Amino acid sequence: MRSKKKYLIDGRFLNSMTTGIDRYAYQLLACLDKICKESDIAILVPANAKEIPAYKNIRVIVKKRTRFWTQLVFGPYARLHGRIPVNLCNEASVLAPKGIVCLHDVCYAESEKMYPFLTEFPKEERDWFLKIYQRICKKADRLVTVSEFSKQRIHALLGVPDEKIAVIGNGWQHFNGVTPDMRIFEQYPQLKRKKYFFTLTSVNRNKNLDWVLKAAENNPQAQFAAAGRKLDSAVDFSQYPNVTYVADVSDCEIKALMQEAKAFIFPSFYEGFGIPPLEAMSVGTPVIVSHAASLPEIFGTAAHYIEPDNPRVDIEKLLAQPVSEKEPVLARYSWEKSAEQLLSLLKEN
Repeated sequence: MRSKKKYLIDGRFLNSMTTGIDRYAYQLLACLDKICKESDIAILVPANAKEIPAYKNIRVIVKKRTRFWTQLVFGPYARLHGRIPVNLCNEASVLAPKGIVCLHDVCYAESEKMYPFLTEFPKEERDWFLKIYQRICKKADRLVTVSEFSKQRIHALLGVPDEKIAVIGNGWQHFNGVTPDMRIFEQYPQLKRKKYFFTLTSVNRNKNLDWVLKAAENNPQAQFAAAGRKLDSAVDFSQYPNVTYVADVSDCEIKALMQEAKAFIFPSFYEGFGIPPLEAMSVGTPVIVSHAASLPEIFGTAAHYIEPDNPRVDIEKLLAQPVSEKEPVLARYSWEKSAEQLLSLLKEN
């Protein structure tokens, strides 16, 4: 009789909880916990994590936080206890046995000719991520990624066979549990409901905040709002009178800004998936996204499209163009479906 396979999930993301990748792991495991009663799955969590999850079926193991957690704590623990490592956040331990790794995208392996914004990343940063990609390919029996686009790029750039890569996408249902905080409009009275365009972004060049700023210059009659951590460290917003920088926003404030916006703008050059437009779509807000990377795959004909290198767009005219219904897009992606796919993958591995 074959012994039941034992899995160990890297809980390092619980010490951060700041990125879309962290959200992916958190939401996926919350749903996996509900359906994995017959499986032997544990998660190794740093003692100083922001949250120690109260799972019912996934066993939670807490260990003292150490530098290089994945390499020096998670990996050796998996090997010592004979567990198959599972990492959902772009990393693999050289000391762990081979296992399952989620690689969300391979941005740093792309060519500068195809994606010129990559020239702005320091060579040391690109080299660092390339080493991580190589380590993941070496240590993964199966790779998971979040879109067919990312699967194709992993195959093309890293030489991973198609049959070794499973696509398990993101969801949006976490947004249902967020209560919009309308007090944000008291703080920023210049933002009139249904009268502004909203973007949630970062200073990373692939997010392409410049498109929004230049589009604001080209559409001086329109009002824009931009939210994201430390955007004002890279942009002098005083130079853009019709752009309001909304600093340090909570999820509740983000939901308020999304649902009351005229449209949500997501002009990225490169995305493995793109959760924010899905969140905006879930509250009934039109979305404007780049015709680039994974975004056409995810949003199909339900979004308005722009070219990420061309901000000379009449944004009102763009928004007036018809798009298809959002419901098929929302129905295609859910954390529950993704958890079922992950469980099936664990049983196959």
